Amino acid sequence: MTSDFLKNPPLGKPWLLYGFLGVSLVLNLTLALRSPEAPVEAAPAPEAVAAAPVAAAPAVDLNTAIPPELVPPLPEPLGVSRRAGTQVFSAPVNSSLSATFSASPARSTAALSAVYARLFVWDVELRRDLHKGDMVQVLFEDTEGVEPLVLAARLTLLPGQGGERVIDAFRYQAQGDRFPSYWTSQGTELPRRLIDGPLADYEQISSLLKDRPTHEGMDFKTPIGSDVTAPRAGVVTRVNWNHAANGNCVEVKFGDGVLAKFLHLNEDLVKEGQRVTAGQLLGRTGNTGRSTGPHLHYQLERGSSVVDPIEYHGTLRRTLPPELMPEFTRHVTELTAQLDTSVALAGI
Repeated sequence: MTSDFLKNPPLGKPWLLYGFLGVSLVLNLTLALRSPEAPVEAAPAPEAVAAAPVAAAPAVDLNTAIPPELVPPLPEPLGVSRRAGTQVFSAPVNSSLSATFSASPARSTAALSAVYARLFVWDVELRRDLHKGDMVQVLFEDTEGVEPLVLAARLTLLPGQGGERVIDAFRYQAQGDRFPSYWTSQGTELPRRLIDGPLADYEQISSLLKDRPTHEGMDFKTPIGSDVTAPRAGVVTRVNWNHAANGNCVEVKFGDGVLAKFLHLNEDLVKEGQRVTAGQLLGRTGNTGRSTGPHLHYQLERGSSVVDPIEYHGTLRRTLPPELMPEFTRHVTELTAQLDTSVALAGI
């Protein structure tokens, strides 16, 4: 309890109490400042990091050969597809083939039209011979990001009329063939092959000389690494000129004066000035230079004129041997059953 002296000091103010509190405050502050505290470790200063030099983006060399062990394997042969992406399109021709296919269910109607046209270009001048009312039918596999795969197709010219003509095509890999091809129901190969051409086998001739005015050769769709051979004996006149457009390339002048160009190779295996014999290995196919996919561009020139490889080499059509016809007929029957339906066989 506080004494009366502190409550009622003689001079009317509690000076003693004020003094006591002041001294106590000074002592507490002094002790606080002198008491040892746990040291606070300062955060280490960040080490100086030397700025890494900014490397220039490496130039893309479109002409570097792909090592053999990195060349993609060949695709597995495909027969009758039963995946959900298989579809059927059937329609009468209206103003043009591309306009007709614009109504198809394909992801890219233009791509499907182009693939379909490749099958029949050997027998039909599509810009001239198609008529309004002709029928197109196609069974195809439509997969995101790749060209539509046609399994069966049919073109009927002048249906129901006296001059009616039916051309069909069925995808089939014959025994001993490296790739599937397209065959008529009678077992005759639909696309023609060059006699003694630069490739022993390939997936498809994807572009002909007459396809467009600016294209001066024939394109063979084939995987990287296919052997390219000299169709005729001659002399290598140039190797790897105009890399940006042609990629790795070889030029050979045949004995008859025709100049042959082999473009977009993965690698060339001859040198300028070298003499080559017919059938000699010149290089391997690739996707170098200005190319939209693995293929060989084969171009022939006589002086300043471009020569059509079909006219220079001549062509042939193979027929299946009798021993393969029973298997092929069963294959055609199954594909025809799908082709003649208006709805794809989904869910099987």
